[in-house]
Amino acid sequence: MATAQFSEAGVQKLRVAVDAPDFTLKELGGGKISLKELRGKIILLNFFATWWPNCQRESPSFAKLSEEFKTPDLVLLKVASKEKEKDIIKYKKEHHISSPILFEDDAAVANAYGVWSRPQTFFINREGKIIGRALKEMDWTTKNMKDLIEYLLKEKKWIEL
Repeated sequence: MATAQFSEAGVQKLRVAVDAPDFTLKELGGGKISLKELRGKIILLNFFATWWPNCQRESPSFAKLSEEFKTPDLVLLKVASKEKEKDIIKYKKEHHISSPILFEDDAAVANAYGVWSRPQTFFINREGKIIGRALKEMDWTTKNMKDLIEYLLKEKKWIEL
């Protein structure tokens, strides 16, 4: 059943969950966020570029998803690599993004996740394992996507299917 929910949402489900590379990154507006500190939550980790049209088209639906799922059990994070802080601030305002935006001066975290294009989003379960990924621009507001997220939120422990 879970595999179907992933594919219906356009998300590639990993056959075997793998440990998500840990990181601590600066958050736009101050502070830092560590992946390890988010254990116990479902995380959507979205790598994006402010200047890339696919990311610009995707961001409004990602922002809507963030507004729709107001639960502490779901964390939506956007990560920008090698971008100027002023460009990220402008992007956040233009696209009405309320979820945290993290940034790195190099691309160490993006490289650790094997990100080679943007946008790419990783679905990380409560145990800190990558269970799925979207390798392209997504519409985060579709019924199938919302159903997948609801399913993941209901799962207290990830079971390999």
